[in-house]
Order: sequence, then C-alpha cells, then structure tokens
Amino acid sequence: MGSCRGFGFLLTVVVLAVVRTDAAPAYKWPEAGMGQRTSDRLSAGKRAAKYIACGVCEERVLSLFPGEGDADMIARFLEGESLTESLGDAKGLCGMRDLAKLFKGRRIEVETKPDGSALLSSSSTIPFYEEINTSDLVFHWKSFALQHACTELFRKDGDEVAQGVVKAYHASTGGGMPVEERKRVVEAVKAGCRMARTCKAAAKLAGGGGGEL
Repeated sequence: MGSCRGFGFLLTVVVLAVVRTDAAPAYKWPEAGMGQRTSDRLSAGKRAAKYIACGVCEERVLSLFPGEGDADMIARFLEGESLTESLGDAKGLCGMRDLAKLFKGRRIEVETKPDGSALLSSSSTIPFYEEINTSDLVFHWKSFALQHACTELFRKDGDEVAQGVVKAYHASTGGGMPVEERKRVVEAVKAGCRMARTCKAAAKLAGGGGGEL
C-alpha cells in the first residue's frame, strides 16, 4: 500500500513538472531598461536583430529619400551616387545617434514576444533609445538590436539593396504627384530590402514564430 502511495506522489510531481515546463515562456527577455553590458543582454539584442532586420532596413533607406519629392526629384536622386554610397557605408549609415533619432521620431519600438520573437511596432509614446550605447555599465540592449540589425544587413548586402530599390522603382509606375510617388518609393524600398540575406532570414523567422535560433 505504501509503495502505491509513493508511486502516486511521484506521478503527481512528474505531471506538475510537465505542466509547469509547458507553461513557461520559450525565451526570457532581459528587462527593457538600461543595465550592464552582459552576455545575456548582448544575446538578446542579437536575437531581436534577426527578427527586425527588414523593418530596420526599410526605415533607414526611406529616411534617405527626399521627403516630398516628385517623380523628377526622386529620379535625379536615384540617378546620383548618394543612395549607393550611403547603403555601402554600414558604419556611417548605422550610427546609433542617427538610428535613435529616426526611430524616436517615427515612434517605432522594438517589441518582444514571450515565444522569443520580436518585431517593430508603432508606439503611442516616444520610445527610448540610447544615442551612444558604448558603455559597459550603462547599456541598452534594444538600441543595440537596432544597430546590430542595421550594421549586419548593410555590411553584407548594402549594394544589393541599393540596386534592388532602383530596379523596383523604375519597374513601377506612378502618377507623378508627391503622395503617389511616396507610395512608389515605399514599395521599391521594401523590394530592395527583401534582397538582403538577413531580411530573407527574418521573413523565414516571422513565418515560423519564435523558438530556437
């Protein structure tokens, strides 16, 4: 009788352990605020960067275009070398101060999910990003995620993205008005960014959810 009770107790413990394991999140993100530059925070930043690569690319490339340009202005911009030169200079393009200003101004934050995935989402308030982020004692891993995503993408495929943007823009048609041209530019930038290997990898991750990377 005693052995039956013991077996029943052991079975209960095993069942509870399985339930608790299943209920646990797939990945535990660090606190979002500032902290020491630890291996956990660096790992979290690199993990998030793999998910947000496409969005970071799109926002950074769009920011280089004339704000209210008509078809002629945009055509002149694309015919010049400034886009290719900018996208080929990952270090200059992905400076943390510029990224922080851009993503704060656009109110875009790095949102993390319990399954270990991440995405860029619109915020009702101005999100925080650290403009320097080089200290080992005061480190913001979400800012690092932006910079890492940007640097890796343009370091590997900046030229391909530039060529893809130009090709997609010229292959499309627009009405010539600034609003219509802006939509045309947005679609061309999305097409160009999809040429990057890290963006393709991010699309696969988004399709498969979180989990191990």
